[in-house]
Parts: sequence; C-alpha cells; structure tokens
Amino acid sequence: MGTAAHRTTTIIVALLTAGVVGLVGCSNSSGPSDEIDSGFVEPTSPEKVLLNFERAYDERDVDEYLDCLSDDFKFHFTEADQGGWPNLPPWFYKSDEQQVHENMFGDEWNVETISLTLTVASVETIPGGDLRVPGDIVVIVADADLRINLSGGVGYNATDPQEFRFRTVSGSGEREGRILWEMFEWHDLEWDNGARVEFAGWGGIKYCFLESLSETSRRTSPAEVIDQLEAAYVAMDTMNYLDSLSGDFQFFPCEEDVQNPELDIPPVWYKPDERTMHGNMFDEGSYVESISLVLTTTEVVHDTGADPEDPLDDTYVHTEDVYSLMNLLNGDAFIVTAPSGFHLRVDPDEEGPYGETMWEIYEWYDLAGEGRGDVSGHREWTTWGGVKAMFR
Repeated sequence: MGTAAHRTTTIIVALLTAGVVGLVGCSNSSGPSDEIDSGFVEPTSPEKVLLNFERAYDERDVDEYLDCLSDDFKFHFTEADQGGWPNLPPWFYKSDEQQVHENMFGDEWNVETISLTLTVASVETIPGGDLRVPGDIVVIVADADLRINLSGGVGYNATDPQEFRFRTVSGSGEREGRILWEMFEWHDLEWDNGARVEFAGWGGIKYCFLESLSETSRRTSPAEVIDQLEAAYVAMDTMNYLDSLSGDFQFFPCEEDVQNPELDIPPVWYKPDERTMHGNMFDEGSYVESISLVLTTTEVVHDTGADPEDPLDDTYVHTEDVYSLMNLLNGDAFIVTAPSGFHLRVDPDEEGPYGETMWEIYEWYDLAGEGRGDVSGHREWTTWGGVKAMFR
C-alpha cells in the first residue's frame, strides 16, 4: 500500500441543501436495446457515457470507468488543488486515471463504499469542434456529490461542479459501424458561493489514491507531442525534448537562413544535431538563463494515409504560431516569432505505459517569412533555426 493510503484526514464539505437528484435527462434515456449484459448501456450519446461513468463509480468497476475515456483523455485539476497539494501536475492522463481508480475501487486502500450522484446543470454543443478535435463537441456541466467512505469512520466528500467534454468515435470490434461517444476532457471546477466551500475538489481526492505519476513520456496524441515539446523547452529538459522526436527526425531551416552565407546554416539537420544543440542550450553551464515558449495551433491537417481504415499510417501536420523568449545570463535575449510546421506520425517503436499508441515529430519546418517579428535592441535571430544554430 502506498503512503497515500495512510492519508486519513477527513475532507469536510457542506452538502447540497437540495435533495439528491439523479443525472438529469439520462435516467430514462436508455431502452432495452441499449442495455449490455453488465447492466451498462451503449455509449451512443454523451448522457449515456455519464450514466456508465456514474454507475462505474457506484459499482467500483475500473474497466467500465476507463471505457468512458478516450485514449488521449486528460483530467484538469483546479488551480486551488494544484496550489494545495504538493507535486500535483496540471492534469492526469488515462494511465494515471487507471492507477488511481484501481486503488480507489480496490480492496487494499481501506475504501468501504463509494456513492456518486451527478446532476446536469447545462449541456452545450460546439459545432465543428476545434482544430484538435474534429466534429462536434458536447460540453456537459454537472453538479457532483461524491462520497467515499473509508474504514474507521473517515472519508472524502466532494461537491464541486464538473465540466465534461465529449466527442464521437467510430466503434470497433462488436461495436464496429456504430457512432459512439467518449469523454476526452474533464475539468474540475472551483466553487465558492458563500454557501458551499470545497476544501479539496475531486482532483484532490484522486491525488490521495495516486502512488506515482506515470512515465513522463505519454505522447498519446499529436497534440500531446506539441505540449511535451513546449514543456521541455520551458523546463530546459533535453531528454523529454529529444523524446518527442523520431529517430530519423529532420529539421528544415527557412530558405532565407540557408541562403545567408554569414549564418552558415545547412538546409537540413538531424536528431544527433538536435541532441548536441539542446545539450549546449539546456544543460548546466549553458549561458541560457531561462526560456519561455508559447505554441498556438493555427491549422491541423490530417492525412489518413494509404489505408484510411488503419489509424497507424495516419499523419498530422500542426502549424503553430510561436512566441519564444530566451534570456541569456549576460542580460541579452533572443526572441522567436516565426511560425513552425510540425509533421507527426505514430511512433512504431514505443507504446504508452498501458499500451497506448504514441506519436512523434518526424519533420519540423521553420516557416519564416511574414510574421517573423521585429528585431530591435538585443532581440535578434527571429527564426528558430537561427537560434538553434548558435548552439552547434
């Protein structure tokens, strides 16, 4: 049993003054044809996913709970929980959710009973989704009443509202040919209206059942690879930066830099070159003091490959607006504002900690031209390739 199992402090919360209400709009939404042998229902709507979600908690069924979540699922913690719990990350991945709920739903962490009631407060459809989620997105905000009773008369309660985000997915196996729904994001929302104050939200309770975070490399979607690269630059972490790149990775500087004889920049370089450059840039003894980086997705192009039915040969191109500020120890700084194009594919050599498909960047294009940004004072080298080349 991990040390978190010994946390027996009761989280005191004020319960809802209204009566306990079931999942609004869902209790009568499933007919006999939707019923599965286990008593759960086919996830043919977001509301039915929540029905299964709620029942999985009540019955402490890890597999059914995980079946509600997409492979690239993220649970987002509140800022209050991140500030109140040591080493809490901004989000959990599905692999973290599996570990947490195996402990929460199991028999070894002193949990006697769990009850969950979700009351839908609002449902919103976002037509067309966004750049990273094709198709419509359905957002459901629900009030929660989660009660976890431990042996010894202590327990955890959470009544904070939750925001669940759903998208469609094509069924596979016995469900092939059916359009189903899955939860791909879950945001724990803070609530303090003077009548109900949370001392720890649902996320804080989850953290009590975590033994250790899953491995840092969890590139289970193209968007997560971009997130990992961004985080690696800010943390100046060479290992996680290189982990986001394929073994045959190629970086293509902009044509203007390549044609400038004063820069002496080759038309392409490779992962070993990136290892040298970022070792010099990030490692102890570097003259770089800090780096800030913000990548903003402006376009996503999805190529289904030679076999549209096989997701393993898919590729994605992410075009990202860039703002990077590199502060040097001598007070100078380099700013990068030229956009970049990242080409991503499935990683054939690695799986996630629970068998998830992993993604990697195999080509990166420095898209300098319009939008390179102004050069003034000590702010110079406004292409990413130009900055990298300084650390060869």
